[in-house]
Amino acid sequence: MTKIDYNSDEERKFIELSQKSSPGVQFKNSNIEVKFSNDNSEAKNSDFIYQEGGWGWIVVICSGFCLGILIGMINNYSLLLNEMERVYNQTENHVVYTAWIGSLSTGVQYIFCSFGSIASDFFGPRKPGIFGGLISGISLTLCIFVEELRFYFLTYGILYGIGQAFLLTSTLAILPHYFNKRISLANGIMNSIGAIVVVILPIFTSQLLDNYGLKATFLFLSILNFITMFMAMTYKPMIPVINHEKRIHKLKSSFGLDVFEKPKFIIFCIASFFGMLGYLIPIVNIDHHSIKVFPNDKPFYINVVFGAASGVAAIVFGKIGDHTKFHRVHYHTLVFLVYGIVQITIPMARCFNELLIQLAILGLMDGVLLCFIVPISCDLAESSKLANHAAGYYHFFISLPSIAGPVIAGKIYSVFNFYDYAFYFGAATSFIGAVILIIFITYLECIEEKKKSFLIEKSIVIGKT
Repeated sequence: MTKIDYNSDEERKFIELSQKSSPGVQFKNSNIEVKFSNDNSEAKNSDFIYQEGGWGWIVVICSGFCLGILIGMINNYSLLLNEMERVYNQTENHVVYTAWIGSLSTGVQYIFCSFGSIASDFFGPRKPGIFGGLISGISLTLCIFVEELRFYFLTYGILYGIGQAFLLTSTLAILPHYFNKRISLANGIMNSIGAIVVVILPIFTSQLLDNYGLKATFLFLSILNFITMFMAMTYKPMIPVINHEKRIHKLKSSFGLDVFEKPKFIIFCIASFFGMLGYLIPIVNIDHHSIKVFPNDKPFYINVVFGAASGVAAIVFGKIGDHTKFHRVHYHTLVFLVYGIVQITIPMARCFNELLIQLAILGLMDGVLLCFIVPISCDLAESSKLANHAAGYYHFFISLPSIAGPVIAGKIYSVFNFYDYAFYFGAATSFIGAVILIIFITYLECIEEKKKSFLIEKSIVIGKT
């Protein structure tokens, strides 16, 4: 047993590392005395063996389909918005309301991600996934019978958002139950399948809207979402779920509030709050802008290009991220900077092909943002156990700006009858998010480097004495 004293978490971590490499060294301080035993609380799970395949590949395929529906439905809403705007054009403020419905669905999804994470901790990923697929299918089925625009706020905005939240968290949580060494490969295959779904979905949606109308499209989409319920049935949890006796104790730790003791995570959430305020504007409102500016071109090509670019970026950058030398949070810095630049240029597009190029760039950035949410959360939480909660709280933070952004864009359109100022607004908020990350994350990294240098010098002095 070795006596170790420390004055800060950073010093303790460094000393623990030194103890592993030099177990004979003794660190002393007159104020604090801490004893470490060889008992490892995580050793209890050391006997768990990952399958690294088998049924896990079925789970990868099913989770890929669910991920494609989850992302595709967000990108797909711009097509629904156009049709809803046409059907309910006699309704007052219909442009604002249709944008609000889609953004509300995404915002509610982000809000309930925290609850979905807790449910996955308690019951395993399968039950929340089945519940999410069921609620999503029911909510879209109810949309078939809606006659007044305002009722979509309940069916598509709230109920569908809740269902998607539980499906999303369970889908993101299931792969670590089956893979460890091959998790990157499994995640890459899942993203590939999801990208295929994201590309195909707007093609079918556009054809259904043109030939059969809004209600038939909602029927088709409800069937797809009911299928996700059956896909989630494959999410058999392999890591043991807590028993009834431990649930009260687990409840106290399941909220993961320790992540808010991490300054970098707080900065990340604040920057994302501003960055995401304009993020969904070129996703939700872009098809309506396209119809007004380029009426002779079909807007579903925008969704196809955006989805394809996003899927490719998620696969490529997901692999690159494993070998990144700088802090991975700056991938989001890059996303916000590029998003801001491209949004400024969208009103300058002289033809539909130029708009497609701009949306392809935004799609690449969307893929980068999505594939780094969980890794960045893990990095900033400084614990794999807190990563799931960090991702949940991140989505909670961006829920309000995700709701507000497209609504503000719709309001700007209703005043000026064009979206130019909405894109400028989105660009400004993206730049604010990027600047916050650049300044404050860099500042905190400099402080950490100074502390690290101090601890190294201190350990050398102690070693000599």
